[in-house]
Amino acid sequence: MAEDRKRYQRSWEEEGNTLPSGMEWLKLRQCRELVRKTIAESSDGILILSPGWEKGVYNRAFQRLLGLTGEVSLDRIEALEPYIDPKDFESCIETFRQEKRCEKKVRILQNVEEPLQARIRIDTFTNGKNGQEFVIVTLGRLCEANASNWLRYVPASHDPLTGLPNRLMLLEYIEQALERAIRQEQIGALFFIDLDNFKEINDTMGHAAGDKVLIECARRIRSVVRKSDIFGRLGGDEFLLIVEGIKGPDSLMNIAQKIIREINRPFHVKGYEYRLGVSIGIATFPQDSRNGAELLQCADLAMYRAKKSGKNRYEFYSKRLDEEVKRHATIQKALRYALDHEGFYLVFQPQLDLHSERLVGLEVLLRIDERIAGPLMPSEFIPIAEESELILHLGRWVFRTCCQQIHQWSRLYSLNGLRISINLSQRQLGDPGWVRYVDEYLRRYKIDPSLIEFEITETAFVASKELGYQTIRNLQRLGCKIAIDDFGTGYSSLSTLKEFTIDKLKIDQSFIEDIVQNSIDRTIVKASIAMAQAMGLSTIAEGVETTDQKRMIKMLGCSQIQGYLVSKPKRADEILGCLQKYAQPSR
Repeated sequence: MAEDRKRYQRSWEEEGNTLPSGMEWLKLRQCRELVRKTIAESSDGILILSPGWEKGVYNRAFQRLLGLTGEVSLDRIEALEPYIDPKDFESCIETFRQEKRCEKKVRILQNVEEPLQARIRIDTFTNGKNGQEFVIVTLGRLCEANASNWLRYVPASHDPLTGLPNRLMLLEYIEQALERAIRQEQIGALFFIDLDNFKEINDTMGHAAGDKVLIECARRIRSVVRKSDIFGRLGGDEFLLIVEGIKGPDSLMNIAQKIIREINRPFHVKGYEYRLGVSIGIATFPQDSRNGAELLQCADLAMYRAKKSGKNRYEFYSKRLDEEVKRHATIQKALRYALDHEGFYLVFQPQLDLHSERLVGLEVLLRIDERIAGPLMPSEFIPIAEESELILHLGRWVFRTCCQQIHQWSRLYSLNGLRISINLSQRQLGDPGWVRYVDEYLRRYKIDPSLIEFEITETAFVASKELGYQTIRNLQRLGCKIAIDDFGTGYSSLSTLKEFTIDKLKIDQSFIEDIVQNSIDRTIVKASIAMAQAMGLSTIAEGVETTDQKRMIKMLGCSQIQGYLVSKPKRADEILGCLQKYAQPSR
């Protein structure tokens, strides 16, 4: 018996089929008989069209629902036209030609006093062995209750907003496209399409307006791809495009460029003009993966890279990208571990006044224990922390630890006249509990708020919304100082700057590095210093490493410097020498 089962299973699989899970005990002839009986006795009407539409067979339920009398030849989908409302039928055919499947509500016209409400579904199935395509039409009667709630049926396979295939169906299509590409030794591509700045429309104009834009985006993308390409909506503002039989990367780039051009055209919503971008990730199959879920992840990673690289562009998946993602995950894991196991520490970099040559401040910098993550620089782990809530936890740890250190120093030395500069991220500006947290620890350790200077990068300052600006104002009300870091790189608006009582502008080190030789850098620094002086702000240049740079910066009118020429960042116990040299003993 065991050999008999194996023989039938081999025969079944040679035809490109697999036995359903849990039914391995069935013999091939038993399985076929079961399928025939199931189709024959089904309450749903079923029509099967052979490859090439040379022949069609249907069950009694299909005959009954259409009201057929006698033997009627139904050898192609068009043969159904006399029995279905013309508008409904035209819609079905159009969808099927574009997507090789459809599911809709239709009205059956024959042999009933009033049109019969019915659900029609048309699917294409490919034989695993020889690639022949069969078409299966399923017809089911709708009662009045579920006919009026047709959307109950549509989400099972199609997105109710755009009418495109939904996530469930797209995943099926990906698997089918993979099988065809492997069998036919062809190349296909999966496009992961994500709209840029779409949230702005929802937030300002409402979700109804956003839905209209999504429908228009779907229409525009559909208009520039082939009818044979499978295009659907994953959800939200994400879409998928499956392209088969491609000739090379040039054709994929051409498709991506067409989609970007279409989405970049203005959208008009309630009298307002909006411009959107689109980030596209492209994965090819079967090269990048032979698994549907993995292929989708590859395209998603490439799309994420497109967003990080500036948005409104496309990126191809690569093994290098996969390695970067793994590195990203490793660093994020190390950050979480370090937070839970005291794996971070602070270093402090002195800031010098150019006229008095005295210490005027210390910038607080975060470091991670190399025993946890290896030689990991802040330039690598801070951006990763800023992508998640980790930066909020890190920010609170830094401030709390810094307050503890200031309290210890104040027992030994008077810190009057010093500024302790602490970097503040854009996410922290948007944290509604941040100001309360700052106030709590300043009070707990009896720290004069004017001792604390929060550094905000110009980019974060420009990108801040009203909540961020309110955070800045509230920190100033506490008595804390505010400095704009990396000035000259973020294109800040002077009209925005003048709304705040900013205390200091920090000139980015990229302008300092070649200031002696580069006249353009000198001009930019000179203009920045002049503007700061006109606004009553002090200036500090970061990244000063040579005496020539120091001399040039002083000549241009800058008041403070920071960099290796003054001192490298040092741990709290190592910085005591600077405090002993410049600060007054505490009484």
